[in-house]
Amino acid sequence: MYKSSEITHIHLEPTQRCQAACPMCDRTNNPHLKNAELTIESFSKILDIEFVKQLKSLIMCGNHGDPIVCTDTLKMFQYLRENNPKMYLHMTTNAGARNSKWWSELAKIMGKHGRVTFSVDGLEDTNHLYRVNVDWNKVENSMDAFTQAGGRGLWTFLIFEHNEHQVEEAERMAKLFGLEFVKKKSGRWVQTHKFEKISQKETKKGNLIKPPKNEKYQNQSVNQYEKVLESYGTFDRYLDSTDIFCKSLENKEIYISAEGLVFPCCWTAGKLYKAYHKIGQDQIWKFIDDVKNIDAHETPIRNIIDGNFFKTIENSWYIPTCSQGKAEVCAQKCGKGFDAFGDQWR
Repeated sequence: MYKSSEITHIHLEPTQRCQAACPMCDRTNNPHLKNAELTIESFSKILDIEFVKQLKSLIMCGNHGDPIVCTDTLKMFQYLRENNPKMYLHMTTNAGARNSKWWSELAKIMGKHGRVTFSVDGLEDTNHLYRVNVDWNKVENSMDAFTQAGGRGLWTFLIFEHNEHQVEEAERMAKLFGLEFVKKKSGRWVQTHKFEKISQKETKKGNLIKPPKNEKYQNQSVNQYEKVLESYGTFDRYLDSTDIFCKSLENKEIYISAEGLVFPCCWTAGKLYKAYHKIGQDQIWKFIDDVKNIDAHETPIRNIIDGNFFKTIENSWYIPTCSQGKAEVCAQKCGKGFDAFGDQWR
């Protein structure tokens, strides 16, 4: 059961804004987003000093935006560091913005208790193919300025057909920057809203993004998708029957959106604004009796975590089928028999 007194980790999306147009991102071509963004004033009210002191970590990432384009990102990290000097601070970014001074300041704030994940999917001639609109010169400058200032980080490389030949070269380059290197195998080749595999994705600029050909760079859950269908008949039947092991509950983590809405995780929050659904169409809306009750601008964060919304989602895990009320998104992301997210890192 979720208890506000036990929460030690926060996943924060400070902004819905981003300069990129990645083809597999929920932000791209999404008519529902309003570029919401938290300010330092709203952030410090949502996470008061007492709550900050109980935390072990906070990661800025999210569903739609990139933390580096948020106006008050540095102020938010500084607020956390001042009120909890030992907490672990983390940020995930495409690295394609901000100047050297900004990155140096971030490195100083984070110190030894933090790091940055640079999501860079290729080299100068390929990174922009998936990370549409991201400038390579800015990416290099960001990684260089941050690490030169003593920042700790890692380079996460999402592998596709067009960049799989560069994995080893990118790993060598990461070492020159003093960054760890992580190979990432996307699970998004299974589209859960249609329950089907896709073989390519077109970008806004007309480039076709395809899965890697080398099997060692492929996501194993994606490759085993057909076996799931063979075992259960349909993916819907798998979702109905799978036991749910909640990753966020296990990690004592919650998610806060750029609108200040509080959810168990980014996946439940991400269902609010899918480009392929009208607002209110997705099942997640049925768990929300009133948006004000999960809006930390309106309701104290502890009351939200201990309130009806979190309990309703958790209770749904034991309902027999998704059509009867079992949380479909929870079965998709935390079902025990299919974990495309976990297999990104294996």
